[in-house]
Amino acid sequence: MNGVIARYVRRRVASQTLGLLLVLTALMQLLEMLDVTGDVLDRQLGATGLLQYALLRTPAEIVVALPLAALLGSMSAFYAMARHHEVVAMRCAGMSLKRLVLLLLPVPIVLAGVQFVLSDRVVPRAEAALKAWWDSTEPPEAEPEPRWVQTRDGPVSFLHASPNGRELRGVSIYQRDESGLLTARLRAARANWADGEWRLTDVEHLDASPTQLHRQDQAEREWSINLRPDDVLRLDLVQPHLSSMMLVDVIAGERVGAQPLSFYQTVLYRSFTAPLAVFVMLLLAAPTARLMSRAGGGASLLVALGLGLGYLLCDGIMAALGTGGRLPPAIAVSVAPALFFLIGIVQLEYCDRT
Repeated sequence: MNGVIARYVRRRVASQTLGLLLVLTALMQLLEMLDVTGDVLDRQLGATGLLQYALLRTPAEIVVALPLAALLGSMSAFYAMARHHEVVAMRCAGMSLKRLVLLLLPVPIVLAGVQFVLSDRVVPRAEAALKAWWDSTEPPEAEPEPRWVQTRDGPVSFLHASPNGRELRGVSIYQRDESGLLTARLRAARANWADGEWRLTDVEHLDASPTQLHRQDQAEREWSINLRPDDVLRLDLVQPHLSSMMLVDVIAGERVGAQPLSFYQTVLYRSFTAPLAVFVMLLLAAPTARLMSRAGGGASLLVALGLGLGYLLCDGIMAALGTGGRLPPAIAVSVAPALFFLIGIVQLEYCDRT
């Protein structure tokens, strides 16, 4: 009997969640396309360009919409079952609300896995592909402004980067010693990425010793640095999406990053705590199954919706405090899931006792 009920309830919740996920993602796509359609058409990309932009943006929008879809999908499924007295029949058969939530655990487990794979694997690649494609269609600037990046050896600037980030032009490299004093300056017409390293061409090497300057010109030179082509593509992004392995490399100094260290530490921890949102949303939505026909159930729906939106707000605020260095990253990413998970458990205990 429990197996039949479990499959039925899981199917109801999963179908409602997926349906709302499609609706929310489509709505976000529509709003974004209204904003970028003019830019796409100005670049003479046409309908194909609009479709390509939408496809590359879809994974990130699914990740954003999934927690809210889990909340609304669970609420609507529980509400519908309560309205048709299905939950009453289950409870009369001896099934508590807590037991019902446990039977539903495979649904949030699958959704959490999908969210992690999308955010950790798919979104970074789609974002890099979108950035490369968008840069390749951008009209060339008459006088490009130099772009700066801080590497482990010192600051680096370049005037232009190819759409795939594998070629830099107008490169200036400033090398420093352990005390931060300038020891050398290199200028190169080009830097090309090949076989896992950079190769400089038309190099002017200026050594700055305490007593004199020494200049040396070289046709080619290897350049070993923690700057990679995909790092170049993400330099202009305010909040780049990186996989967990990329974040570990940035924190360890193997990759460059344009953001403070606290940003990458918080994002790394959050990549593992963010999938917990679907579990929290299921807990917060569960009390809507206690619909009282005389009361209409409106209060339970409003409370669940308010708590779900409150979780998203609290999680966003705490993440901002963590990335900004105001709170330790581990604390910043764990407060919201722990607090609202506790609220959900308390609600379940109260509902089962009343």
